[in-house]
Amino acid sequence: MRKYEIAVLSKGSYARTVRIYAPKKATRAIIMHDGQNVFYDEDASYKKSWRALDALSAAKITNTAIIGIDSVNATRGDDYLPFATELEKYGMPVFGGKADEYCDYIEQTVIPYLDKRFGFDAYGMLGSSAGALATLHFASRQNAKLKAYGLFSTPLFICKDAYTEFFKTMALDTSALYRIYVGGKEAVGEYGDPELIKIVPDLFVDDAFTLAKALRKAGATDIKLALDNSGIHDEISWRASEKQFFEDFSRL
Repeated sequence: MRKYEIAVLSKGSYARTVRIYAPKKATRAIIMHDGQNVFYDEDASYKKSWRALDALSAAKITNTAIIGIDSVNATRGDDYLPFATELEKYGMPVFGGKADEYCDYIEQTVIPYLDKRFGFDAYGMLGSSAGALATLHFASRQNAKLKAYGLFSTPLFICKDAYTEFFKTMALDTSALYRIYVGGKEAVGEYGDPELIKIVPDLFVDDAFTLAKALRKAGATDIKLALDNSGIHDEISWRASEKQFFEDFSRL
């Protein structure tokens, strides 16, 4: 039995499946990307989910809804990345650059639907990997409804030059909280070049500290960075920090 409902929300031709878990006492909600990976292992792309409901239960949180927006394999990179990738020298294809359209969809379709139906008074957003880049981009838009951002395993290095420039002018909501997670053994299968694979774990760790510095420069004050030396690039490693993010958000 699934403890969420499914809605297909559309903005013109732009449509996504949205999974909604909203307990009766929920006054706030956390929006999560890759919604198919949020709730149950059997639904997840790699059969490893965030197990978000377990995290809520373990933290004894009853005031928070979880909203999972499914990704679409064919467009995920374009949806989540605000900039085109810069890994051509490693034989990687170029993609990305349409995150504004995805963020517009959340702002103009998903949140208004949730507001009308549930009347939530605050939102958080949590994403991992490319989903963390989408979360960061949304944070830079400074939507007043968003009070917390979870940025897990954020691969700035795939658009390194673009982010170097972006951080020079990025501004953030100074009252929001920002939570960063990175694992010491991060690696993902998309990087086929053996030389790139060797340095990916260090790149993830370096990017976590670069991100923390950029957030502070952009005005953020409530920042925490969690480094798990044994953490790899998957939902199992992200679960402990997910629970902490839920707890921090529930207390706002």
